[in-house]
Amino acid sequence: MKKSLQHIFFGVLVVVLGLAACNKDITYVAEPVSSSSNAYIKFLHLSPSLAAITGQADNVTLLNLDLKSNTYSKITGTPLAYEKYFPTTTNAYATIPTGMQTIKFSLAAVSQKDSMELFLKKVQIDAGKYYSFIITDSIKSETNSKAMFLQDDLLTLGASQIGMRFVHAIWNDTAAKNVDIFSVRNNANIFSARSAGTASTFTPLNYFTTSDTLIVRRAGTTFALATMNSATFTPGRNYTLVYKGNGAVTTTTAKPRSLFIYGH
Repeated sequence: MKKSLQHIFFGVLVVVLGLAACNKDITYVAEPVSSSSNAYIKFLHLSPSLAAITGQADNVTLLNLDLKSNTYSKITGTPLAYEKYFPTTTNAYATIPTGMQTIKFSLAAVSQKDSMELFLKKVQIDAGKYYSFIITDSIKSETNSKAMFLQDDLLTLGASQIGMRFVHAIWNDTAAKNVDIFSVRNNANIFSARSAGTASTFTPLNYFTTSDTLIVRRAGTTFALATMNSATFTPGRNYTLVYKGNGAVTTTTAKPRSLFIYGH
């Protein structure tokens, strides 16, 4: 009886060791890797001089090159005028394929045949990522275009926080000097010494539902360049604050320098 038990135990041990050997190449991970083949993008038209540059109406259609058919398909719906963005809902993004993508900026395009090309832009799109594409005044070609292609690295936030990123999108800013963003509610600069054509990372800020007044100042001074009154935010959300417009004017009919906020 004792020998039988020993034989049984030895047999079980052999089976267990055999199973372990068969599974030695298995690796367990905490979370599965996403197999999504898409990414997400938001387009913003913040080029105050588009009509003057092109001599055409102030509207932009965006198309994406399909490599299989070698034709362009529309991304946006209604053409975008100044200060408009797509998609139009508060925090939505459009889906875009991954890999190296060629985006065509056109005027009043219904299809590829009737689209007047402004310029092409090649961008690398990675799976599962979020992006903002901001059209600015320098849009003449792929090589010198200053359209701003930004990856939206959104923050996970607390119940009394917002995430904010600052984008300086005024290319004719006086003498290319830097700017600060002053928060009246915080009585402090929330962004400092930002130059034209740059974008900060998202920064967590402590905000409740209280409104704020945000002021663009010449860096290191109290000289105000633009002011946004009654800026309100929803805790837990990310926002991009853009300094945009024609840096040389202040009249409301001439697309003056001003602040613009969009949510993510």
